[in-house]
Amino acid sequence: MPRRPFTRSFLLVTPALLVLAACATGTGTTPAVPEGAAPTTAVQETPRAVATAGGVPGTALGDPASSPSTAIDVHRRTTGFLDAGVWISNEMPGGWMDEAWREGDSLVVARIRPENTPINNSAWYAFKVWSPEVRTVDLRLTYDGGRHRYWPKTRTGPQGTWDPLPPEAVRIDTAVGTATLRLEVGPDTLWVAGQEVFTSGAFRAWNDSLASLPYVDLSTVGTSPGGRPLEMLRITNSPQASRHILIIGRQHPPEVTGTLALMAFVEELAGDSPLAREFRRTFQTHVVPLVNPDGVDLGYWRHNTRGVDLNRDWVAFQQPETRTVRDAFLGVTGADGAEVWFAADFHSTNRDVFYTLDRSLETHPPGFMDRWLDRIRRDLPDYTVSDVPSGLQSPTSRNWFYQEFGAPAVIYEVGDATDRTLIREVAATAARALMALLLEEAR
Repeated sequence: MPRRPFTRSFLLVTPALLVLAACATGTGTTPAVPEGAAPTTAVQETPRAVATAGGVPGTALGDPASSPSTAIDVHRRTTGFLDAGVWISNEMPGGWMDEAWREGDSLVVARIRPENTPINNSAWYAFKVWSPEVRTVDLRLTYDGGRHRYWPKTRTGPQGTWDPLPPEAVRIDTAVGTATLRLEVGPDTLWVAGQEVFTSGAFRAWNDSLASLPYVDLSTVGTSPGGRPLEMLRITNSPQASRHILIIGRQHPPEVTGTLALMAFVEELAGDSPLAREFRRTFQTHVVPLVNPDGVDLGYWRHNTRGVDLNRDWVAFQQPETRTVRDAFLGVTGADGAEVWFAADFHSTNRDVFYTLDRSLETHPPGFMDRWLDRIRRDLPDYTVSDVPSGLQSPTSRNWFYQEFGAPAVIYEVGDATDRTLIREVAATAARALMALLLEEAR
């Protein structure tokens, strides 16, 4: 039988209601908890609610306009195994881990569930582990509604460097979709996550750093259902320029490698090279780097707090986040003579791929996508540029960019495990190719 731990549990009902509860089971005692956690009154633990479309169990979210009528419930909890001296907690920005228990004397099992169903297999996890004494802990990740996807990464403390666990410390059971991690833990808290944890606070710091440049403006264009700001950067030396570039990212919370590419891409556009300076004299670039701040901060697998995949809401526009970004872009491009010359949405998947528009669709500039990808191939001859064109069937941001503006548009996907240095190199190269080719078109 699994050993029942001491659990200090919180139920966070987003976006507006916060309910605090505490639970002591098994031992009947309340130990001193590291990480500043104060013991509270023992009450029965609130079950975790899972939202489904329309509040009806088993109903699919097939209509992109549909959304659950019930708020998504998120447990925040710290669980301690007293005899083993091990603590595990998801009380952190971007944290996600449903519950934990022991099996036998040496194994801790953590269950990872999605925020609601049905859902894409983007099985995100992020939590902290610590012990009063240095020890080795075997921890198994088991998933409901998904399978293990992200190679585990760890860092010590909130400011450490994220490093992937070595292969000998990870055992993946592909038959059942679980992963067992061997962790070295101690008094210094070990953070464990599927990718580098990059939440809204990190985005705000990055936005602020760019906004310190004289040709970058930062504005708040709206708020999420959870009250988090939706921020937009404008990068230009010519505020009256009629040619525009539109960039968004992080519609799906776990897709950190897409964020890393977006940052390198935008930093190149905002850089001090002669090419970038000339580009900013001719073009305005508008960037919303974080479209789904609630999902990112709460550690969701894919959706917003209403249980909707935002990148399937670019026709119905029933979600506040997509409506806000749409209206912001329409506002900055609404002047007479304004044209959008390029648009990109950054994501992550199992490999690097550019999801482009079918070439039968006419864009302005015409034929630009092929010239852009060919320039990347020329400048990175050892890198494989994967181009997957498709039509306008899906209600995604890429298709809205084209249908609204006639612009060459792309879903820029980065592999989950792509080398981080390569991510930056490819994105910076792609940005330089974009600037050079668009300037040629504008002359």
